[in-house]
Amino acid sequence: MTLEILGRRKLIIIALAIWGFMFLLNSFCYPFPGDDYVYSFIWEGHAIGVPLSEEAVRIQNFSDIFTSLGYHYMTWSGRLVAHFFLIFFLWIGKFWFNFINAAMVVFLCFCIQWIAHEGRVTLDISVKKLALTFFCLWAFTFNFSGVMLWMAGSCNYLWTAVFLLLFLIPYVRHYFTEGAVSYQKWMVPAMAALGFMAGNANENTIGWIGLTGLFYLYHARKKRTLQAWMISGFIGLSMGFGFLMLAPGNFVRLSNDIGIKESFFNHMVIMWLSLLFQNFLWFYLWKGYRWKRHFQPEGKDCSYFRLAFWFAGVSILFNLIMFLSPIMPARSTFPNLVFLVTAVMLISRCAEIQGVYVVQKLLEKFAVLLGSMYFIWTSGFSLWWYHENYMWEKSVISMAENTPFGEVLEVEESPIYIDGSYGALSGFHLGSSAFSNNENDWKNVSFARYYHIKGIRLVDTNRG
Repeated sequence: MTLEILGRRKLIIIALAIWGFMFLLNSFCYPFPGDDYVYSFIWEGHAIGVPLSEEAVRIQNFSDIFTSLGYHYMTWSGRLVAHFFLIFFLWIGKFWFNFINAAMVVFLCFCIQWIAHEGRVTLDISVKKLALTFFCLWAFTFNFSGVMLWMAGSCNYLWTAVFLLLFLIPYVRHYFTEGAVSYQKWMVPAMAALGFMAGNANENTIGWIGLTGLFYLYHARKKRTLQAWMISGFIGLSMGFGFLMLAPGNFVRLSNDIGIKESFFNHMVIMWLSLLFQNFLWFYLWKGYRWKRHFQPEGKDCSYFRLAFWFAGVSILFNLIMFLSPIMPARSTFPNLVFLVTAVMLISRCAEIQGVYVVQKLLEKFAVLLGSMYFIWTSGFSLWWYHENYMWEKSVISMAENTPFGEVLEVEESPIYIDGSYGALSGFHLGSSAFSNNENDWKNVSFARYYHIKGIRLVDTNRG
């Protein structure tokens, strides 16, 4: 057996291990009360925080999906692609989502590595690099459960990040080869479709991608390396972004969000906390910059640095533009992290080619040891916590299924939500309790409508 085949087998094994771990985590999660249950019904045309009516209709077929998407587009959001997948998997069942969502995490890791490998879609990737990419997503994602496990959050952030990186890969390949690689004619419509899916992603990302992409197309035209698929991809991206930003529902949603506009201070807190999560990645980029100044790599090696600093630069812009938004949820920082990890992997790839260490070898070994201990502890604790949460939710659902329609189900809060130290012990990978003691809360109501009961509320465990 050649070393190449052995390396690919190891790569497949680690990829399957990542998939299995994420599949297990996803399997320990029921749909999250709130958005996941609301989107199980045909959209009613009001703000998501308004409780579902008693006449709410469950999604039953593809016709219902597109009907719901139409109402949703006109009254709430222009994210057609993300919400199509969300509604589809809420309809066909959570198992299929668990399976595909775990695969999307693995796919995101590969996409980051493919960009770092000059845009080549290849299995000639270091096992350590793939594992390190997943570790970065595990360790530095701010609001992990809201991006990787929550069905609505995953479709809106994890999935769209995959679409965006897939869209960028051919452009990265064009950048490294200076247009020497040509594609078959099918790439023209394929890039248009992929561009639409990437463009219809997150409001805080695509504007920067499109603006810098326009300059890149102009540069390629001057160098006479502009190809048809590049233009169709940009047109698709622009159309997707146009549908996203010009949706009538955005203006309706904006009027709702203005009433709950967060303060400048809250935006600053979210941004600085995300930077705190990412400080090791920024440290590596700083060391990479110092290494570049010392060794002065030229030619192709310098291309890695230029592209890495582009990814790092736009990652900052992704967060900064959120100051124009009425609210800044922690999950909105995920695209920033994905691009930052990609920048780190580009520098790491360049150092690998040069045969040097960006950080001292001893420090790197210590970081690997510390990171391994961190992952073993936090992953094990998180699996235990999500299993306990799964058992509690399972008992709540069982009670709901056996509760007469005219009664309000009263449940005690799960003990795992009471201890505030659990979040830190898990490395901040846990979810949060969605139910409240108010049966008219929109999240409580969405759960009640789903299981055909009058209502559900938490009760005080200390009341006598």
